[in-house]
Amino acid sequence: NYLVPLMIGAKDMVFPRLNALSYWFTPAAVVFLLLALPAGGFDTGWTAYPPLSARAPLGMTLMFLAFYLVGLSSIVGSVNLLTTIFKARAPGMGLFRMPVFVWASMATSFLQLTFTQLVGMTFLMVLFERVFGMGFFNPDMGGNVILYQHLFWGYSHPAVYIFVLPGLGVISEIIPVFSRKPLFGYPAVALSSLGIAVGGSLVWGHHMFAAGIESWLVIPMMVTTVLVAVPTGVKIFSWVATMWMGKISLETPMLFALSAIAVFLVGGITGVPLGIVPVDLYLTDTYWVVAHFHYTLFGGFVFPMVAAVYFWFPKVTGWSLDSRLGKIHWALMTPGFFFTFLPMFWLGMNGLRRRVAEIEPNPGFTEWSIVATIGGFIIGISMLLFFINIVISV
Repeated sequence: NYLVPLMIGAKDMVFPRLNALSYWFTPAAVVFLLLALPAGGFDTGWTAYPPLSARAPLGMTLMFLAFYLVGLSSIVGSVNLLTTIFKARAPGMGLFRMPVFVWASMATSFLQLTFTQLVGMTFLMVLFERVFGMGFFNPDMGGNVILYQHLFWGYSHPAVYIFVLPGLGVISEIIPVFSRKPLFGYPAVALSSLGIAVGGSLVWGHHMFAAGIESWLVIPMMVTTVLVAVPTGVKIFSWVATMWMGKISLETPMLFALSAIAVFLVGGITGVPLGIVPVDLYLTDTYWVVAHFHYTLFGGFVFPMVAAVYFWFPKVTGWSLDSRLGKIHWALMTPGFFFTFLPMFWLGMNGLRRRVAEIEPNPGFTEWSIVATIGGFIIGISMLLFFINIVISV
């Protein structure tokens, strides 16, 4: 919202009132979500699979309404961003003259506009089951439980790229500045954002290999899952080539961007085994998935967004964040992350299940779990320093 109009020379978003509406949907959603807790809560986890979600207490309905409002906010916001990018660019700014972050925002908006509607419709169908007794996912009434998973993951895998694409755009903005070189292969990097958006929308079935999906769908989903690594690889090679022979300055935003690249690379590589059917059947629902997911999300979203705050904070406020405190934040958060999530690959390979409250005593499980817990506290402390830095600077 803040950066895209500035970067393309627009005065503001094209629809300011729609912009405000998309913002104010969110507090309403938070209210519904908090009300869900005294109304019985929801014991389905975040995936809300039926039949459990069709029979859960009233809190489940409120959770669906909260999710629905957040989704509506996403859809409205993406309409606004896309219209702004295509209609409000400064004269002479062609698509291939836009900053890379704007390309990333455009690809993200396409995903939000297309796939958030899918999950909104899916949750509406479960709501209709709950309120009106319909049977979309009830086999006794001719429904199909697996259909819910197709629709849910049809959104929820592209949702990962809705997180990650802006983060990758941030890295593409920061690396050239602190390498003092133009971005290597700008057209390829720009188009790779759209490539990730398209490829990422064709891979949802890998979340369902163990659910018993149609046999003809298994191999195509495996192939598309592996192929989505190609446009991601284009970005990583571009970043490395940009830094090559550059005059690198290790300021705080650059340090976080470098951590992001290292973490995201591991996230991508560890996703490949999960895309291969026989390996996935062994690893699915273990801590390997938890580790892979957090490597992807921290590398593609958390580290880049922290880098973005350090990088653009002076643009927003006119003040810089404290550089020394920023570097301490980085020096704590990066090893803290590896302490937390690296052991989970070992735990997952050795059979520690996710979504289980208590585990049987097993050699190695307890020790590595304690290491991961300590790492989690280190991340927490580092983020506390980050917020202190922001408050002091403001």
